[in-house]
This record gives sequence, structure tokens and C-alpha cells, in this order.
Amino acid sequence: MENAKKRRRFKKSYIILIIFIIVLAASVAFVQFTSLGHRMTVPYRNFTELRNHVFVANDYSGDLDNVISILDESMTRVSDFWGNTESSPIIIICDNDKTLKKLGGDHDTTSVVIFKAYSYISISSQYLSVDVVAHEMTHAELHTRIYDGKLPQKLVPTWFDEGVASQNDYRTKYNDEAWSAATNNGLDIIDLNEIDTAPEFYSGTASDRVYRYIVSRHEVKEWIGRNGIDGLIELLSKVNSGDNFDQLYSKK
Repeated sequence: MENAKKRRRFKKSYIILIIFIIVLAASVAFVQFTSLGHRMTVPYRNFTELRNHVFVANDYSGDLDNVISILDESMTRVSDFWGNTESSPIIIICDNDKTLKKLGGDHDTTSVVIFKAYSYISISSQYLSVDVVAHEMTHAELHTRIYDGKLPQKLVPTWFDEGVASQNDYRTKYNDEAWSAATNNGLDIIDLNEIDTAPEFYSGTASDRVYRYIVSRHEVKEWIGRNGIDGLIELLSKVNSGDNFDQLYSKK
């Protein structure tokens, strides 16, 4: 009987050890070989915290005062748009090509949802501007508002996500004049159902993507013009509460 108990304890300990090794190996692989793993562990890598939630690569050669100025102006633009901000994205500034490759992007936002959205914005010197940073911060704010208390799931179409973010992106290639030229004054517009998902939205050439940004920005701008920022915030709150985005959006 005693030997049988010892064998069971040994077997249980052995199973626990195997599970621990598997979890450890998976964790190491995630941190070392995925872009999200790199972004999430930036505070423990070769980065310096310039200010709260802002990390700059130790080998960054840019002007840090300029970085702070751009971030401040971007934050003001985003805050003015929403009325207030609820998000606290991690902003990663880097101009090392090798590190950027590991981070998986040089001007984009990655959000992981675990009962809320944790957003990581990676920006290189090439794209360090108020328009780009404000665009990415708006993604983070949108994700915070719709994913609070949620598990990973798709709640809004990609065209809407990008359309909202583009409201704080004043680059001329996306503006109303660009919309008129790209859509023949609204006569040639892609069906939004064709760009619901990320693979659909980001596929094709650079000009294909610019066209989709133009259309999405204009669509959301027109919707906000009819419903106001308060209407947008109400829509996001209802989506967060479980209401269907398509039904809410089409009613307005």
C-alpha cells in the first residue's frame, strides 16, 4: 500500500514537472520569437523609460526632446477628440531595423485583450510624427473602450477601427480632397463589407490600402458628423455591453 502511494505521488510530481517544463518552454518561445512577446517585454530589454509608458531604445539616435514634443501634441489631439482618454498604451520608440523586425512593425498598434485591451504602439524615426502617433493612440483608445471586461473577440470591423483612428490623422493623402479624387466624388466606393477583416483591409498594394483608409476615414467622419462624438462614445459603450455593431451603426 505504501509503495503504491509513493508511486502515485511520484507520478503526480512527474506530471506536474512535465507541465511546468512545457509552460516554461512555451513562455520562452512566446517572449523570444513573437512580436507581441517582444513588445510586452520591452521594459526588460534594451530600452529606457523616457516617461510613464514610453520606452526608447538605448541605441536610439533621435532627439528625445522632439519625441516628447510629438507625444504631447499627439496626446492633446486625441484627448480633444474624445473629450477624455481612458487608455494607457505602451509606446515604443526605436530606429534599429533589427529590433523593429522583432517588434513586428514601425508604425502600428498591437492590442492584446485579457479582460481589457493592453495596447503596444511601435514607432520608428521614419514615422515619428503627430499624425501617425495620434492615429495609433486613437486605436488604443478605441480598443480600451470596446474591450474593457472582454475576452479576445472581434467586435468592430477593421474599416471602422481604421476609420476612427484616421479622424486624428491629418495627412493630406487621406483628406476630403483625396476622397473626392479616389472615389470620383463618391461614385466609385468599395462595399464596406469587403473590408471588414484585417486580411481584406491590408491586402494588395500600398495604393490599395491608402484607398481603403480614405474611404473608411470619410465614412466614419460622415457618421460622426450626423451623430457627434457623444454618439460615437455611446455606440462603443453599447458594443462593449454586448450589442451588435452593425445594427447600432446602421441605425444612425
